[in-house]
Amino acid sequence: MEKEVYLSENSSKKIANAAIGLYFIVNIIYLVIYKIFNDVDLALYFKPLIVPSIAFAYFFLTKKKNYLFNMLLYLVIYFADNLILLEDRSLYIFSTYLYLIAISILFYYVVSDSRLFRRMPIIERNYPYFLLAISSGVVIYKILNFIYDIPFKEAAVVLLYIFMFLTVLIISIYNAIRAKSIASRFLLFMLLCLFLSDTFEALNSYYLHNNTLIFLSCLVDVPIYYFLLKYLLHREHSITR
Repeated sequence: MEKEVYLSENSSKKIANAAIGLYFIVNIIYLVIYKIFNDVDLALYFKPLIVPSIAFAYFFLTKKKNYLFNMLLYLVIYFADNLILLEDRSLYIFSTYLYLIAISILFYYVVSDSRLFRRMPIIERNYPYFLLAISSGVVIYKILNFIYDIPFKEAAVVLLYIFMFLTVLIISIYNAIRAKSIASRFLLFMLLCLFLSDTFEALNSYYLHNNTLIFLSCLVDVPIYYFLLKYLLHREHSITR
């Protein structure tokens, strides 16, 4: 039975707006504690609330009946984000795997939006199975790595993620210019914020060591998942029109 039976549309929007407000409050507190004051222990109390709050808002705003794929996206991002805080090098690589799954889902979305699969419908139909294979490969690798201590080239995972990220960014720019859709603009905003946040952090850590860069990183980090929420909602609206 659909959730609309239990809650009116107005009530759903109020709950979603409260969740979005919680997202911004918790995210700002986390960024100040973690990036400015470097208090990892205290940050652990706030970080786990960030993605669930925005995912909760999505649940009450979406009108899509089959939204499990998007919820999987939020779930993967949730584990990837929180594993980084545990400061274990092996978990860093595992979180990169999870981010790779997330960016692969977005890759499927942007390519579908661009209609690049029009002449290759077999790829569009079977891409979810490809994502399932990647996800299964991550789990199998971690199990084998834990049991047999199998070595793996960490650089390969990182380079593959960077390649996928840049590909999604380029296609998103193409979609924003060609289709001029609101959804494509929100995704482009999200990707640019991700890129700028990582760039500012890298410049501060390895080159300039300037507190202004930390502040700028926090500033562009705040709306990232809000832009993702708006992208998914507008994309659903454009598909159902």
